[in-house]
Amino acid sequence: MAASRRFITVTFLCAFLFTVQPSHAFPISSYAWTDAQWEKRCATVRTTYNPDSPLSNTRLTLTPQDSRFVDFLYWVWANKITEHQVEQVGGTEWDGPTNGVIFHWAPGSRWEMHTVVPFKHAIHHVAEEHNWVDAMFSDFFDRFGETKGVSIAERLSEDKPPTWAMFLKHIGGPESPYYRYVFHQESRIDPVNKTVIMVGGQGVEFHYSYDRYMHEVKEVLTDCKAFQFFQLYDHYGQGFASTLGWAGQPLPQSRTHHRIPKLKIQSAH
Repeated sequence: MAASRRFITVTFLCAFLFTVQPSHAFPISSYAWTDAQWEKRCATVRTTYNPDSPLSNTRLTLTPQDSRFVDFLYWVWANKITEHQVEQVGGTEWDGPTNGVIFHWAPGSRWEMHTVVPFKHAIHHVAEEHNWVDAMFSDFFDRFGETKGVSIAERLSEDKPPTWAMFLKHIGGPESPYYRYVFHQESRIDPVNKTVIMVGGQGVEFHYSYDRYMHEVKEVLTDCKAFQFFQLYDHYGQGFASTLGWAGQPLPQSRTHHRIPKLKIQSAH
């Protein structure tokens, strides 16, 4: 009987310890779809883009040379697919990888996911492409000497304070006021110059070529995960996402703004 009790106790403790291990799964919302869900959903979808075979769920094959491309850019923007934020090293309130910078994509959507970007690439992304300077984050850098208006890459290192890990916790920690504020998102699309203009909080604007922008799109999308775009394009035709008034709906008319007269302040004396 005693041996039996000991066996039950050990079994219970093992089960308990197993259940309280830190989760290594990324805490995404219930809206996000798994690869299996995507593949099941688009398995029977056939469009003019894939008339004879299922859409790939391993890569995105649409290119800027395709007549669908500009509408695709606007569809991506409208669905907020490439919006992303950086998290602190190891994840924000979850047990994640520490071998790079975590990018949290399309939060709250069926495309929600994360990727881990090598530190070298992430430093280039946030320091050089975003043009972040220390004065933009004086509440962090002032602790390590006066801000100088120089690139954060000049102020941060991997092992000597202030470190990249410390900075990423400052902007990507759970209590950080920057966590959703330095969000990376589209501002406008310029088909003439073939660029996508992005904003990233703190008054930052930067321009991506179509090819550069597609690097980010491909972090999230595959042909399968864009199946609804191909369906909409076939249903409505070219221009459905990118052309104002394409369906004949009236466009807002510009109005003459009347100046508000200045108030005359009478002296009390």
